[in-house]
Amino acid sequence: LQWGDYYLAVGLLKEFVRRGFGVRLQVLSEWSGSGDALADMVLVLRGLSRYEPKLEHFNVMWNISHPDLVDCEEYSLYDYVFVASKKWADVLAGRLSVPVGCMWQCTDVDVFYPEFDESYCHDLLFVGNSRKVYRRIVRDVLPTDYDFAVYGADWGGLIDDKYIKGDFIGHDVLRLAYSSCRVLLNDHWDDMREKGFVSNRIFDAVACGACVISDDVDGLDDLFPGRVLTYTSRDDLHSLIDEYVHRDMEYDVSMIEGHTFKDRVDQIIDIIP
Repeated sequence: LQWGDYYLAVGLLKEFVRRGFGVRLQVLSEWSGSGDALADMVLVLRGLSRYEPKLEHFNVMWNISHPDLVDCEEYSLYDYVFVASKKWADVLAGRLSVPVGCMWQCTDVDVFYPEFDESYCHDLLFVGNSRKVYRRIVRDVLPTDYDFAVYGADWGGLIDDKYIKGDFIGHDVLRLAYSSCRVLLNDHWDDMREKGFVSNRIFDAVACGACVISDDVDGLDDLFPGRVLTYTSRDDLHSLIDEYVHRDMEYDVSMIEGHTFKDRVDQIIDIIP
């Protein structure tokens, strides 16, 4: 399994189990079955796919991405709604009768921590599939004289092959890539950027001490000031790269405090009746 949502679910499961909860993880193909019959609460990680809540459960949505796919009618089916955006949580709080709270994404500090590996030592790194489009931050950075590495599927024909270093980096070794590059580049889906949703990659990278440059998302500068830099134009991006690519690697992971699975499970437990 390669979907980030799966690893988010695994991280939550591990932390709930540590607290003594009985937990069952259900993937999309199991959502409509009876495997949750004995559950008191259902937590839905709402990304691309819609779940139909069952009345016998205390139903909680955590909308982590693709907010344009979720309407007010769907949000209102839940007993509580978490949103991975302060901006959008504030908007929804004025529209919905169900309680809404901001709950940012987070990281698993058992998996993501600084660990250098020479094989991932690049000036610039981008990890992500092309989605069959020329993604904005990759388009904005090219051409470049820096050592730029791209890991992800379907980049052939979109960018020069010299930049493509692989189709995939396993979740268990992503920290090596994040820890070893000078600058990690990140972008967001349009609806996430417009509504203030910060991707999980940001949190994983910060836990590894990476210097990140991302497209500008509302709230991001306040979350990780000085560690995650945002740009608004091609010239702005290149200026930031020139400034930060030669800096010493510090591995300061202090900013990830408050953004671990322990912290998120604390938030979830607080709203359980």
